[in-house]
Amino acid sequence: MKTQNKKYVTTVFRKNYEARTTIVLNEGGARSSKSYSVCQLLIYKMMTETNKNILITRKTMPSLRITAYKLFIDLLKQYGLYDERCHNKTIRSYEYNENFILFISIDEPTKIQSTEFNYIWLEEAEEFTFEDFIILKTRLSGKTKGDEMNQIFLTYNPKQEQSYINKKVRYFSDVTLIKSTYKDNPMISEEYVNIIESLKDQNERLYKVFALGEYANVEGKVYMNIKNTREYPLKFDEVIYGLDFGFNNPSCLLEIGIKDKVFYITELLYETKLTNSGLISHLNNLITGKEKRNFIYADSSEPARIEEIYRAGFNIKPADKSLNAGIDYIKSSEIYTNPSNINFNSELEIYCYKKDKNGNFLDEPVKFIDHAMDAMRYAIYTHSRNRSRVGIRMI
Repeated sequence: MKTQNKKYVTTVFRKNYEARTTIVLNEGGARSSKSYSVCQLLIYKMMTETNKNILITRKTMPSLRITAYKLFIDLLKQYGLYDERCHNKTIRSYEYNENFILFISIDEPTKIQSTEFNYIWLEEAEEFTFEDFIILKTRLSGKTKGDEMNQIFLTYNPKQEQSYINKKVRYFSDVTLIKSTYKDNPMISEEYVNIIESLKDQNERLYKVFALGEYANVEGKVYMNIKNTREYPLKFDEVIYGLDFGFNNPSCLLEIGIKDKVFYITELLYETKLTNSGLISHLNNLITGKEKRNFIYADSSEPARIEEIYRAGFNIKPADKSLNAGIDYIKSSEIYTNPSNINFNSELEIYCYKKDKNGNFLDEPVKFIDHAMDAMRYAIYTHSRNRSRVGIRMI
């Protein structure tokens, strides 16, 4: 991983490598290489420095496990550096060259209380609170030598203009701000470039956030009725599941509890690169025993995948994918999401309607990062419609 060789590093890597401040903000659009580059930098430090403690964190462990943690291990394998003897999968750590790399979520605060770190990386940093950031920064007190310095790296899409990063942290005295877009990523596919650039004609504010990496209040949100709560019923009248298939895009599985006609969302799975056998393995871990009798409503455009999952013992059905009717039903329903549903909640904030050339909203949502939104609609609309067809009163 030679810093002078363009073959190995991105422009964003170079800017992080050259940053000489305690706080390094990586603010950018989708697929701008910011997370990849910071991960690459920490691997470089692991290889070239000694006696360092490195913390890589995200707000929740499920999200961390399938993003930064997976990326770090995948890059080690790609570079031929991975050694299973160095990898403690139980506590999620990696030791190399007398360096200790720990992967924990902020909902596990006891694990960092007595540890001093030299480098900390907050992936999807807008998910954290200002208090989280300050607590983590106080742990940035590892021993250094020579001209080395301790640093905390934040990577994020600028989706929340009122976020603690935009309103507070960026004005600290010891900060480097590195802005990036998809144009800084030499590995991005032409297909994804077309998706990103198409946002300009669909919703200009989404384009500003995800293409240009700029703050913009998203207008025309589809769902204004879905509310956050930490208080879910202890027992539901009924439980169903919504499943959106993916591979390069995430496969998303939602559990939806129903109590007195009210729907409660729990995000169970949000992961890319899943084959059907890999997905079935996850389903066997997530849906067990009598729960396998519960309906799973899945994307009907994938009949072969549905059939394979059915043969694996799950009560899976093709979903009714009616878009406008499904959206209308979701809008008319009482629905709650938990703050721990990181990906679902993130999608909810940016799921908005297209605009025409005159700036008027159309009755069609932008087709972009909507996997959880689709999974929710598949389950709630199809289940409710099926019940009304057979004359069964919705519980």
